[in-house]
Amino acid sequence: MSQTLKIEEKYSRFWPIIAAVSGLAAIILFAYYLMVDAVLLEGYLRLISFSFFALMVLSLFKVKDGKVVIEFTSEDGTLFLSYYVRDRLVYEEDFRLQKIKELKVDQMPNKSLYNDFAKKDRCVRFKKGKSDDWLYMAQLFGRVIPLTEENAIKIEKFVNREIEKSM
Repeated sequence: MSQTLKIEEKYSRFWPIIAAVSGLAAIILFAYYLMVDAVLLEGYLRLISFSFFALMVLSLFKVKDGKVVIEFTSEDGTLFLSYYVRDRLVYEEDFRLQKIKELKVDQMPNKSLYNDFAKKDRCVRFKKGKSDDWLYMAQLFGRVIPLTEENAIKIEKFVNREIEKSM
């Protein structure tokens, strides 16, 4: 009998607001840049306007991508992970439960400036087979999916329970 667990990526509802506000700020600062005659002030306004424009574009990408939903399914000693974005399957992977030798909830890997500020984000890591290297359980196209601590603990309990059942 298969068991299923659905987990959502930690996703802020403020991304659309950030995109709109930064786009508006970029337009206002650029318009002000066009009216100013001071050379030094022009440079600062162009720089700040471009920064807000870049923030708007990156926020729009985050809004466009949407929230990742991960479905964990355990069947016949295998853990299947299915990744959905906007109700569309984008990736699938599977792990043999017998090969998972250690599992833990940990902080997100510090690969960007965002991780320096968002210290509450969690991920699930595991060791596979005879390897001493840690692998990430929820990883989509090289990006570790940030989880809330509650969701990460749910994943850990689900996988540990399924490991016990398969033995």
